[in-house]
Amino acid sequence: MTLTFILRHFKWNRLYALLILISTGAMAQKDAQFSLFSLNQLYLNPAAAGAGGATRFQLLHRTQYAGYHGTTPQDKGGALSTQMFSFSMPIKNFGIGFYALNDRSGPVSHQDFKVSASYHIPMMGGQLQVGASAGMFRQSLDYGRLRPADEDDPLIQTGVISQMNPDVAVGARFENETFYLGASLNHLLQPKYSLGADQATNPLKRTLYVNGGVNMELGYMLDLQPIVLAKTDLSSLSVEGGATLTYNKRYWIGGTYRQQDAFVIVMGGLYLLPDQSLRLSGAYDIVIGGNKAKSPSSFEVLLSYDLPSPKFGKKTIIRTPRFRF
Repeated sequence: MTLTFILRHFKWNRLYALLILISTGAMAQKDAQFSLFSLNQLYLNPAAAGAGGATRFQLLHRTQYAGYHGTTPQDKGGALSTQMFSFSMPIKNFGIGFYALNDRSGPVSHQDFKVSASYHIPMMGGQLQVGASAGMFRQSLDYGRLRPADEDDPLIQTGVISQMNPDVAVGARFENETFYLGASLNHLLQPKYSLGADQATNPLKRTLYVNGGVNMELGYMLDLQPIVLAKTDLSSLSVEGGATLTYNKRYWIGGTYRQQDAFVIVMGGLYLLPDQSLRLSGAYDIVIGGNKAKSPSSFEVLLSYDLPSPKFGKKTIIRTPRFRF
């Protein structure tokens, strides 16, 4: 059960109980969860900065448990919501990237801002990429959206309490024309958040991500790519995997299964321009198990735009008979 549903179905008379539940909940409460993870590599791994040799801009929106409605005015709609903007660019043997993320789960919200850099090493017909990211992670709690059992409890504050701390991640990734495989470790500094209380803290646990994909040609017009993602904070594990099928390098469909909460995810997309620079993708999560309170499904939309790789170095000399010497 996620933090949002705990907050909405239980009452509180001590603030430390809230903070303990926040700190011991599922990993998705701290790190945003995306169904289109294979298209969102920079968020998972800073080594993906500049991957693919294209300068890429991406906008993503996710609504989780769409259609859920709270029972009080404080719930304000209820569905979890995530938005992210990212940018990635290769520069010779380096890559740089940036993302800004907003993730809201009921009265709790997170903002994550990271700048990434990677170094690309030619190896075995592909590239070994090693990278790191640094930035700020902000966490806030809106006390006005809680329902305390005792309205006069001195530990229940008013308004929005927020804290911001530095956050660092490292990663490595190998890619070639046949496959890619990466691993990263997030929240190295394990920043802690008290959110207005001295009785308890809400730490960000170190989280390990491992993901990969294989590119398989089924024919002149069809390409198959099995994909997998595993994430753990060493106390819990979430695994999801599946495959995508691309037709004529332009249209694609796919499906994955998420072990945590038993989700089946259908996805698809297309390139909107002939040069494949503009791509629209979407995903829809279908709940087939888990708690009945989460039966409303989730959806995700991703828009990405690629620019040609930048050229560096001296311009090519063009000689003509008129100016030859």
